[in-house]
Amino acid sequence: MKTRTLYISDLDGTLLDSNSIVTSHSIENINHLLQKGMLFTIATARTPATVVPLLKQLQLDLPVVLMNGAVLYDIRNKHYIQTNGFTDDSALRYISVLENRDLIPFVYRIENNKLQVFHKPLVNDIQRDFKYKRENTPYKDFIPTDNYTAELTDNPPLFMLVIDRFDKLETAAAEITRAGNCSVFCYRDIAVPDYGNLEIYPKGVSKATTAQLIIDRINPWEVVAFGDNLNDLPLFNLADRRYAPVNATEEIKRQATAIIPDNDHDGVARFLCEDFL
Repeated sequence: MKTRTLYISDLDGTLLDSNSIVTSHSIENINHLLQKGMLFTIATARTPATVVPLLKQLQLDLPVVLMNGAVLYDIRNKHYIQTNGFTDDSALRYISVLENRDLIPFVYRIENNKLQVFHKPLVNDIQRDFKYKRENTPYKDFIPTDNYTAELTDNPPLFMLVIDRFDKLETAAAEITRAGNCSVFCYRDIAVPDYGNLEIYPKGVSKATTAQLIIDRINPWEVVAFGDNLNDLPLFNLADRRYAPVNATEEIKRQATAIIPDNDHDGVARFLCEDFL
């Protein structure tokens, strides 16, 4: 039994199925392995607002990496252990670039252990659906604003997220990458490929940099990562072994040690049962 292997899994498209849930089969098997001493945690772009309810049946002891590494979060005690946000006014410059391209960012910061998400009027159904599914939770407040600068000058944000047509996002990402000193992730929406996500973080922030805090704490003899999309590449680069579900993007599959069953057939849980026991 490999008691010193640390397994780190992405959620969407990886541990979660197409209905964005952890199946009962995966929950049962992963909990069984956790009881036997498996070291397992999560690294995702999601926030506590969706991660806490999604994972409430999993008996996770380790902290989880959320918001693509912007925070390390204690999921048992519902507490932010570490945040890795902007410390100057550079975020406002990136917001200006986005607004000049008619893009509306969701801008995230933490106040009193709770996320605040500032945004101007939303312009497409995918943005509105994103907000609708995540508002009215104890972990996150969406706050409409007419002026990002007024909200953020004294308390810089963690990161910015833009949801729009992928071609617009790709162009904006290239401009910000050229002019900025930040980490940029731009990738297509798996369910609606014409649209995508653009995420802007302080330079160096990624799933990998924050996962390293967990690695330093427990000192495993190897790290195994699971992921399906481009924002998982830093984590793949950190891991000793890398596994991608069949449904993953081609770039991720090219970087993988091997391909596992897709997310609708409990690929991660099935692999863990074979690899850990």
